[in-house]
Formats: sequence, structure tokens, C-alpha cells
Amino acid sequence: MNTDIYLAFGSNLGDGVAAIQTAIAFLGERGVEPVALSGLFRSKPKYLSDQPDFINCVGHFKTAIDPRELLAACNEAEKAAGRRRREHYGPRELDVDILLYGGEVISEKSLTIPHPAIAERLFVLTPLAELSCTIVVPGVGVVGELLEEARRILPVQEEVVRLGALLHCGCGVPGIRSDGT
Repeated sequence: MNTDIYLAFGSNLGDGVAAIQTAIAFLGERGVEPVALSGLFRSKPKYLSDQPDFINCVGHFKTAIDPRELLAACNEAEKAAGRRRREHYGPRELDVDILLYGGEVISEKSLTIPHPAIAERLFVLTPLAELSCTIVVPGVGVVGELLEEARRILPVQEEVVRLGALLHCGCGVPGIRSDGT
């Protein structure tokens, strides 16, 4: 059975767009099939400010692999895109986070779903809302409402800027063009 999942991608070292495209293709080869991709967004670093801005996007995927296998595949995709582990919240070639895995709620040492910081990150909520404002984050709320609340309470410096579409990723999903279609 294929489960609807949502993944967040972020990069602020090297060619971030290429890293995201590499990860999407890598995951596709492992049974994580793209359904839709948000546009690309630029965001300021949230936790450690002395680093370059990030390129972010969110993808809707379908997969039959279980959440732990998905986590392993995401970690492998990061490595395939050149990720080297450094400082926590520091600069990175690529970060792939599991936001949602169907309606599951998982709380383990190495895996928490939904992502525990989803409601406090405009760089996640904005592209996620671009895919659908009606997505339900189990135990947290509806994406459109979460985004509205986050924009109300978070500093304006955390707002993200839409850069355009993620095109030509070779994943069979055209993404969303800069005109919103």
C-alpha cells in the first residue's frame, strides 16, 4: 500500500537546487515516488544566523516503504547529494526531513513524525501550504491555519521568498512554474 508522505528539503552550501534534484531522483529509485513539488523558497537561517541563506522546498510523495526505511533513504539521499555532518543547525549541502507519513504519529529516539518543529518553521509551512492548505498535521492542526498563526507570531525576518519552480529534476514531476501553475 502506498502512503502519502511529505518531505522538506533545504540547502545552503554548494548548488542547493542540484542537491535537491539529486535527492528527489535518489529517493525515486528507492520507491519514494514524487507526486507534487512546491516551488523553491529562500529563507534566512533560523537557529544559527552566521551562515548563508537556505534554498527550501517541500514535496508530496507516495511510498510503500515503512517510516524507518524512509528515514534511512533520506539519510542516504543527503549523502548522495554531498552532505557532510557538521554543527547542529549549521550549514549543510542538503537536509531532508520527514514532515508527515500518512496520518501516523511516531515518537522514537531517532524518528519523530510529524516533524516536531513543523508549526514554527515558515520555510516548511509556506511551501507545504503551496501544495495544500488543507493538509492535517496529526495532533497539531491544519497547514493553512498553522501558517497563518506562524506568520502572526514569528518575526518578520523569518518570512520566506519564493524563487520560482524546481524544474528539470528528472523525477517525472514538473514542479510548479513561477506563474503558480
